[in-house]
Formats: sequence, C-alpha cells, structure tokens
Amino acid sequence: MDKKVILITGGSSGLGKEFVRRISASSEYIIYFTGTKNLESETRESNIIPIRCDLRDEAEIFNCVSKIYNEQGKIDVLVNNACPMFKPCDFLTSDWYLFQELIDVNVKGAYLFTREASKIMKSQEQGKIINILSSYVINVPPEKISFYITAKYALLGLSKAAAAELCKYGITVNMISPGIMSTQLTSYLPKKYMEAYAGKHPMKRMTTTSDVAGVLDFLISDNSSFLNGINIPVNGGESFSG
Repeated sequence: MDKKVILITGGSSGLGKEFVRRISASSEYIIYFTGTKNLESETRESNIIPIRCDLRDEAEIFNCVSKIYNEQGKIDVLVNNACPMFKPCDFLTSDWYLFQELIDVNVKGAYLFTREASKIMKSQEQGKIINILSSYVINVPPEKISFYITAKYALLGLSKAAAAELCKYGITVNMISPGIMSTQLTSYLPKKYMEAYAGKHPMKRMTTTSDVAGVLDFLISDNSSFLNGINIPVNGGESFSG
C-alpha cells in the first residue's frame, strides 16, 4: 500500500510531538517533522524523519519541502503547527517585535509551507492542509497575549482564503482550535490558574494534546475528504452556546 507522506511543522515538542507520536503508530504514514534545534539526537525510525527548519527563513522552508519531494515524490498532508514560545506582556507596554515574531512563524511560515506544498499537491490532484489555531479565536481572548491572538486570527483568515482557492485542485484546508493545554507554550501560566481554569471548565478538566491528536488523526484520514474550510474547536464545550 502506498503510504501517505505527512509534514508536521513544530513537531519536536508539545502538541506537535504528540501529533508525531500518535500518527506514527500507524504503518500507513511516513512522517517528516520540523524543529529549530539540532534534531540529530532525535530517534529516527523508518517512518519518522526530523528536519531542522527555521520557519522565519524562507530558504530553509523551500529546502525542507524540496527535500521531502525529492525523497518521496509527493506530499499528502501538511500540518502547520509551529509556534514560538512567548511571555505575556501588557498591551500598553508591548512592542511590534513581539507581534512580528509570532506572525513570522504562525502566518508567514504557514503561508510559505502551504504555498510550496500546494504546488506539489496540485500536481497530485489531492492534498490536505491542517492549520492549528486556538480556542482564543472563538472565545473571549485573555489579556496580555495580544500578539498571539493576532497571529492566530491571521492564520484563520489565511486558512479560509486558501480553502476557498485551493479546493478546485483537490486540496482541502481545515483548522483545529484547541483549548488551553499544559504544554511548553502555556508554561508561563501559574499552576493555580490552570487548576482554577480546569475547575470552571464544563467537563472539569483541560484539553489534552491527546484530545487534539485524535481530531488530527480524523482530518488526515479519508473520512474527512469532504470537509473544507472547517475550524474544529477541541475544548470540551467551553465555547458552546445555545
């Protein structure tokens, strides 16, 4: 059976690492994942291949996509997941560089990967692109992370525009918006805040990386072939309204 070739950006830690772990359990996939650190120490299995790639560097993105295409002759699925670490900052004391860094990775990086992978997918007449957003684009956003919120809303817009334009080539673009998870990205939040958040949650717990990986697994599968331009909130109903 011809294996699907999947590229996951930011797959060396946090949610991305769980994506790689979950999907690699299937023998149906060959998985490439990116990270900004030296990935030579990463365990390399026959179907899991790490690639060092700085999403702020256009040339590195081109080289990453070219490498996969040269080795596999196709790319079936792209998951734009990468997001740099950040610290909260009051809006009135913020600076544009905070916005620029998040936009460079979340938006520019996702745009370039999507554009280059879509050229390959167009020639295949099929492909799936899945962009990782945040429940903050659905719920009332918290204070002090305006740069993160802005980047994720921009990625939402990019996703919808790409979904409308690329579907004629057999390429679908969908989104996942996870609730707050306990990962490196939320390490700045105090333990008491996380406990209080879980206590007020409709299901009395936080979203887990496994919850989100299960939805990604579905979107990668053929069962989602007629979904396009959809944003799936994985947050246990915290954004539910009647």
